[in-house]
Amino acid sequence: MALIEFEKVSFGYPEKDLYENISFTIEPGEHAVLIGSNGCGKSSLVHLLMDEEKYTYEGLIRRSGDFRTGYVGQFVEHETGDATVFEFLAKPFVELLGESDAMAQKMGEAENPDKLYEEFQVLMDRIDAVDGYNYDANIRKQLHTAGLSAIAENSVGSVSGGEYKLLYIIRNMLLKPQLLIMDEPDVFLDFENLIGLVHLINSYDGTVLTITHSRLLLSQCFDKVLHIENMQLQEYAGSYPEYSRWLLETRIDVFEVTKDFDDYIEAQQQLVNRLRKGAEFTSDPKKGKQLQARKKLVERMKNLRGEDPFLEIPNHSFAFPEVSPEDGIAFTVENYSLSYEDELLRDVSFTVNKGDKIAIVGANGTGKSSILRDIYRMLSEKENGGKVGYFRQITESDDTLQLSGGERNMAQLEEICGGDYDTLLLDEPTSHLDCDAQIALEQALTEYRGTVLMVSHDFFTVTDCAQRIFILENGTLREMSGRAYRKSIYKKYFGSDIFEQERNRIDTERKVNRLILKNKFDEAREVLGV
Repeated sequence: MALIEFEKVSFGYPEKDLYENISFTIEPGEHAVLIGSNGCGKSSLVHLLMDEEKYTYEGLIRRSGDFRTGYVGQFVEHETGDATVFEFLAKPFVELLGESDAMAQKMGEAENPDKLYEEFQVLMDRIDAVDGYNYDANIRKQLHTAGLSAIAENSVGSVSGGEYKLLYIIRNMLLKPQLLIMDEPDVFLDFENLIGLVHLINSYDGTVLTITHSRLLLSQCFDKVLHIENMQLQEYAGSYPEYSRWLLETRIDVFEVTKDFDDYIEAQQQLVNRLRKGAEFTSDPKKGKQLQARKKLVERMKNLRGEDPFLEIPNHSFAFPEVSPEDGIAFTVENYSLSYEDELLRDVSFTVNKGDKIAIVGANGTGKSSILRDIYRMLSEKENGGKVGYFRQITESDDTLQLSGGERNMAQLEEICGGDYDTLLLDEPTSHLDCDAQIALEQALTEYRGTVLMVSHDFFTVTDCAQRIFILENGTLREMSGRAYRKSIYKKYFGSDIFEQERNRIDTERKVNRLILKNKFDEAREVLGV
């Protein structure tokens, strides 16, 4: 029996309809991913699923009785204090076992302990449900899976934001909810922690529903895809790469079948245009009635033709300012140091040439965003600093007209595209963007002739766009070529070059879409090998 079933559910807000007659199920043990373009209503669907009584909707939402739901949002408030990482993870279990000890003592002192037995049994069931008596071993196992064993005795307040996000996810998993919901858990995780998240999801034997745009997670995790577009939802049993290929195959078939129909509609529309033009020069009411009849026919045909939002060819595009390529130095950084409570960077120096595409990478808390921000200030204050476009990370406090994170980042990028910049400083530009927008941004960065210095944890973007890699570690900067960096990553973490696989997938999708638009359907099938 399904944990949750949506049947013909329609929902929206006064300013925007979100879903129209959507249906899907979440089965026990599934690792489902919820995808869709920015602003399509993914987070809203999660909120409706978790707390339907707060909302007014049409249709039916069925549940298999009462069950516990865990939730990890995009932004997690970082706990401070002296508690260790292990104590932070153990806290819910220590409290439960403490309740058990107190109840047992209370029963031992009571004249009629039978009255307390039912309450005690409920507490025992809660402990058994989370395997409370084995919490020590379970915590250490999860820390090992996530690659965080080394910080078990560190204070939880001292760990990086990415490490804390991963610890928060671990604590939710340890509490064994029947359904664990995660809304973009990958946002702002550095690569080491992102790999840890992949391992946690894949080793988790509970039911998961995750919103993500991370192509690493999409390619490595999940066995069901829920895809929202234009108020509709499509459910696919299989991995994201399988779904992506199935969409391409289906798109070819549908476009081929509807080509003749579209040609007929176009012919009728041209006839309407001719009738309209003729009606302008005559007062004959018969001509006007013929025009109206033909217009209604075209409208009916268009309604019959319909549109499938899942088969539409993506049309995201970015166009950064045109820059004439020049030789020479764009800017230099000399003896840069950075300190907060501790020293993060010491005597860092490097030169950026005009036209360079450079990615700054490194673990959370190594100073990546800070050095980018200081470079922007330096260039802004220099008379010959050039025209610099700066993209900053969004934070939880950013609240631009209630837009989603992806919509806010799209607005930032579109503003930069409208500027006259010869240098771009970008701090996590792909975060929150849907996959099609990420790919479009990477293409625009590749075509841009100016200078790019970006901070990114998105290694697909890094390997596609950057020729030079600046690695911040141990208080200093180490440089690698983009090619050498990519090889080092997949050699260390993967059995194959997943970055090359993703590049091939994108190239195939682009070729197939171009052939579909040219009505070359057999050639499109040849590209797919079907």
